[in-house]
Amino acid sequence: MYPIFGLVGPSGSGKTMLILEMVKRWPDELAIIKSLTTRPSRGPEDELFYHFVTPEKFEQRRAEGHFLQSAEYAGNLYATDRGEVHKLLAEKYGITALVESSIKDFCAAGCRIILIKIKPINHQTRDGRAQADQRRAQTPLAFDAEVTNSFEPDGKERAIKALSSILENHFSSFDAATRHTAPRPDDTSG
Repeated sequence: MYPIFGLVGPSGSGKTMLILEMVKRWPDELAIIKSLTTRPSRGPEDELFYHFVTPEKFEQRRAEGHFLQSAEYAGNLYATDRGEVHKLLAEKYGITALVESSIKDFCAAGCRIILIKIKPINHQTRDGRAQADQRRAQTPLAFDAEVTNSFEPDGKERAIKALSSILENHFSSFDAATRHTAPRPDDTSG
């Protein structure tokens, strides 16, 4: 099973933009892990990240045990479908924005997460989500990497370049480890 690149950062820190850029660069290697949510859609781009459901449908799916994790954030419910995640990770790397509380649930479900902190500079949190961001940030985490996303000229490009480098390094090391453990087609020993 392939690992997940989990981006963690406050609202408005650029996680969505970075995820879209990475999937655009590596469409054959990387796919977005979608969440189910009860929040309203903010626009067409949201369809790439979310399955929108009613609170009743959300609770029904939770009761049926479909969720790998679920959380409430800023008054809305979010969850990740266990079957959908495992199917995706059987074929390619996953990438998603994660909230701190969901990381242990992904790990408990057997997912390997490469945790990347998105550290914004000169950004403003939208929609009054600053308090929820502050509560989430209290959770201590051990990050594998950090990307600074500056909302200044060339900041976006620097963040994309930094995250691209992190992903490339993991692609190479994962591929090398897989080659060393997988049987070779021409291996006639045994």
